[in-house]
Formats: sequence, C-alpha cells, structure tokens
Amino acid sequence: MPQLDALRTFAVLLVVIYHWFPTGEGINRLPNGTIGVMIFFVISGFLITRILLENRNQIQAGQSELGDTYRNFFARRALRIFPLYYLSITYVLFALPQASDIDEHPIYYYLYGYNILLHQTGNWADLLSPFWTLGVEEQLYLVWPWVVLLTPKAYFRWVIVAMITLGVVFRSYGYSQGDLDGVLTPASFDAFGLGALWAYIVTDRPQTLSGFLGKLSVAAGLALVGFVGLLLLPGDHLLVVLFQRLLISVLALFVITRASTGIGGVVGSILNNGALQYIGRISYGIYVFHMLVPGYAVPFLLRVANRFGFTITLGYWSHRLFSLAVLLILASLSWYAFEKPINNLKRYFSYKRVDKLVRS
Repeated sequence: MPQLDALRTFAVLLVVIYHWFPTGEGINRLPNGTIGVMIFFVISGFLITRILLENRNQIQAGQSELGDTYRNFFARRALRIFPLYYLSITYVLFALPQASDIDEHPIYYYLYGYNILLHQTGNWADLLSPFWTLGVEEQLYLVWPWVVLLTPKAYFRWVIVAMITLGVVFRSYGYSQGDLDGVLTPASFDAFGLGALWAYIVTDRPQTLSGFLGKLSVAAGLALVGFVGLLLLPGDHLLVVLFQRLLISVLALFVITRASTGIGGVVGSILNNGALQYIGRISYGIYVFHMLVPGYAVPFLLRVANRFGFTITLGYWSHRLFSLAVLLILASLSWYAFEKPINNLKRYFSYKRVDKLVRS
C-alpha cells in the first residue's frame, strides 16, 4: 500500500510545521500537530490490527501458535522502533540534558512511559515532548495484540465500538480533572479504534466493504463540517477536547481507506509520487529528529561553516528551508545506515510457521 507512505509524508510534515512555526499564524493556523498525529494513529491502528487479525485466523486454522505470534509481533515492532528511539534519547541525556526532563526522570523515557510523565509535568518545552506519541504506541502494543488474538471473532466488532467510545469518554474524564492535553494512551483510543475498524472490514467483513465506504463518505462529510465548526471555538472548549480528535480521525480514515485500496486521478498521481513515498518511508527518522535539527544541528553546521571561512546568515524562511534539507538528509542517513539494516532482521521473526519436519 505505497500510497500510505505518501500519507505519512503529509502527516509528519504537519507535525514539523506545528513545531517549527508560531501557533495560530501563517501556515500553522490549523491544529496541524493533532492532525498529523491522528493520521499516524489511524494508520497504525489499521496496519497493526490487520496483521493481528490475519495471524488470529492462522492461529484458529492451526497454522501458528499464540505465543509465537505475540513474540514475533513484538520483536518486529521493537526492531523498527527501539534502536532509533533509544539512540536519540541517550544522546539527549548525555549531550543536551538541560533541554529535557530526561536527566531527572530517565526511567519514564527508557520504559516508554514519557507520556505519563508529560501528563504530570505539562512541560511541553521538553525537547523530547513529541515522544509522548511513541509512548502511547508502545503501551498499546503491549496490550492490543492479546485483545485482538483472544477476542472471539463474533465479538470483535464490539471491542472496536468500545475502544472508539472509550477514547471520547476518557477525554471527558480528563477534562473534568483539568487535563486538556490527552497524552495518556486511552485518550487516543478512538483514533486507533477507527483504524482497527477498517482492518476488521478488510479482513473479516470484505463483503460489506462497498457499503462501509459509502457510509464512511457521509460520516466524513459530517466530520468535516463539525471540524470546521470546532475551529470557531477556543481550544480549551469542552466540545473541542472531546470531539476534535474523533472528527480528525474520521477524516483521516476516509483518506486512508481510499489510499490503502489505491486512489486514482489527480489525488492518486500525487500519492503515487516517488519522492513523497520515499519521505514517508523515512518519516520515523524525520519525527525523531525534527526537534533537534533547527535548534542544535543547524547552529552546529553554521559554526562549522564559519570555521572554514564561510559566513552564512539565514533569515526566517531560509533557516526553515535549510533546516528541512538537513532534516531530510539526516533521516535518510539514519534510514540507510542504521534503521534499514536493523529492520532487515525482521526476517528472523516471520509470522508464518515453518514446519520443522520439512527440510529442503
């Protein structure tokens, strides 16, 4: 599903825009950070649940075992996420401790509980503040596979309904407690649940696919109207806290369902663009490095240039464009030299069972 990589490009660029430009001004007037993160969460909910549902079917058919499936699932996720995550937070711990709370509370970061710490401190000035989403994903990976693999097939739809509902209910509870950030894992359940819904339709209910897409088109139209309406309200309004993420996730699901099956026309030609798909493939590195580049990597490069007699002065836009170029180069180097070689180790954790009695 290469068009999903292009969607990841738009998602990560929205996050970059949110952190690199003044909030509420220019190209950062929309809740770009929330939009980008919800796109990532819905995509993740879809892809992860689809893999788990397919493995559940293999388990029920006697083609694989529950323990092996979970082990392989978690190992593959760890190979993709852990190395770059731990490399980056360890760098910040030793090189830039003043820029993060990691020097005071390292256990939260190293055990993927930073979102819990951020919930307590509210310190969004932390250089690693975007990593709350990685904590949410990893915490979900610990529990969600067991839910998917152990829930009887006939009841899984109700698990999805409960998950989507719980996301809104949990944010409602948080609002009553003065929590407007929603960085704890249950606050994002509706985004993951909507992605899981599409995985359920594709895997278990393919005969309903056409009808589902028709209903989703109507829901997306209503969600767009609702989202525009919420933009007229202050960010701390009850309706915004409860429903903005849900409406964004519905809109994201609408696009993701089409992209996962292949969009044609002008939109399809954009999503099929090789450059966009490449950026999507390296989007994890972009996400991890994007806070480091403008404030630390770029000044370092400018000092190096000055040492060699090149005096470079960057204005507002030139600084951001240069930062973007550096970010893409850094993420590319990370992908080819670090992430991809480790990612290739996934072949040792195949989901499909190999009969040990067969020898070639």
